[in-house]
Amino acid sequence: MKHTGLITIFAFTALALMAAGCGKEMVSIGKGDPKGEIKECLDLSARNKHEEAIQCFEMFKARYPQTAEGQEAELLIGDSYFARKEYLVAAEAYGAFLRLYPNHPKADYAHYKIGVCYFKESPKAIDRDQEYLGTAIDHLRSVLRRYPNSEYREPAARTLQAALTRIAKRQYYIGRFYFRTGEYLAAIPRFEEVAENYAQSGLGDKSLYQVVRANLALKHMDAAREAYSQLASRYPKSPYAKKAEHKMLSAAK
Repeated sequence: MKHTGLITIFAFTALALMAAGCGKEMVSIGKGDPKGEIKECLDLSARNKHEEAIQCFEMFKARYPQTAEGQEAELLIGDSYFARKEYLVAAEAYGAFLRLYPNHPKADYAHYKIGVCYFKESPKAIDRDQEYLGTAIDHLRSVLRRYPNSEYREPAARTLQAALTRIAKRQYYIGRFYFRTGEYLAAIPRFEEVAENYAQSGLGDKSLYQVVRANLALKHMDAAREAYSQLASRYPKSPYAKKAEHKMLSAAK
């Protein structure tokens, strides 16, 4: 009876171990040609088995650190985390690749993906902290400045513009908050920053209009005239230029 009980326990243990491993594919790395073995990792990734793919790439780069495939495995780990929407971990993996191989032919791709990772990790709501956008912008600008022939220039430029627009919207939002609470001196620099540094966001004319209003509220007529002059010259067809003109005329009466 005791033997029967032990057999039953071993049987259940074996079944439990089989169940735990169910769905996970283990690959053998380090016994063949690197070009052939990395295909096993890529196959896992192609079938959306990203956890197993990450383990495979980690094993691969440890076994073949000096090969071209071993170097690229570092990059592919980032791609696997990115596919899992683990953007901060992915950014760290791409960053590790750049630290190890700063002059690699795919360094532009790593910079681009880091920028996208941090952009995606930033909340869309402009009233929330945007701490990652600065890092996103730095890496996206690196693609544009350092790699004139990169195939990632166009998508990097699009993501960069989206990131800059989000910062502009946040600055405008903060400026409007200060304006509504009567903190005009605090509001003006926010609006001026948007007008000067983020004109392509589409908020340049609105921001200058708010600068005019805030200075009029403070009775700073010279500053109001200067802001109006900039608004009228930069955006002559903007409805905000016309609105600012009416404000200036009313204040002059």
